[in-house]
Amino acid sequence: MERTRNTTRTILQAIAFTVAVYAATVAIQIYQPATGGYFNLGEAVIYTAALTSSPLVAGIAGGVGAALADATTGYGIFAPGTLVIKFVEGVLAGILASRLKRYIGLKIGALTGALYSLLIIFFAITYFSGQVFLSSMFLEQEIVWGEFSLGWGIWFVIAVALGLLIAYMVAKNVYGGEIASLLLAGLSMVIGYFLYEYFISNPLTNRPPIDALFEIPVNMGQAVFGAAIAIPITGWLRKSGFATTR
Repeated sequence: MERTRNTTRTILQAIAFTVAVYAATVAIQIYQPATGGYFNLGEAVIYTAALTSSPLVAGIAGGVGAALADATTGYGIFAPGTLVIKFVEGVLAGILASRLKRYIGLKIGALTGALYSLLIIFFAITYFSGQVFLSSMFLEQEIVWGEFSLGWGIWFVIAVALGLLIAYMVAKNVYGGEIASLLLAGLSMVIGYFLYEYFISNPLTNRPPIDALFEIPVNMGQAVFGAAIAIPITGWLRKSGFATTR
């Protein structure tokens, strides 16, 4: 009976989080012309699933929900890669979050923040994206909200701000270990998309493979924002009794 109940709970959680990942992914899509990809908020739900359910649920929700979002909003070329990349990211986030210590400390927080900042600054200054289009797509219908240019100066400010945010979240939050786990899982997503774009999607869309570098700082920012959103949501769910601390 208990096994059946747990299986039913897992299935229901997987369905609910898959729908939530899809909704978060399509809600805001910031197009990246260098790769044809886009910035989105799907990581926030994947990470929340990893912290409140199980690695398997987070993996299924991340892979299936995000792949469906790609397939239905004009980014179908990324769907196969997304299915694998986001599945691995969700599973990894869940496993690491359940095993790492809850509190890491100032030194690790500062080191993690500095690493993210330096990587973003390097790629932004060397390969900054230039024109960025802010748009939202649903059922292959694109709504363009505007476009703007992101030069190296703006990227520098963004990088420093994100680095400080990471350092603060990891060092000062009681769930610093979980935050670090999400950021490590996020790096797997960053690397996964770089490889997919370099070897598959960019060549298929007649883009230079090396342009896959342009999306590295964007995907790093996506992981950071996802963690920044997931942690307070998870805290609220735990306080309200909808989720328990591992």
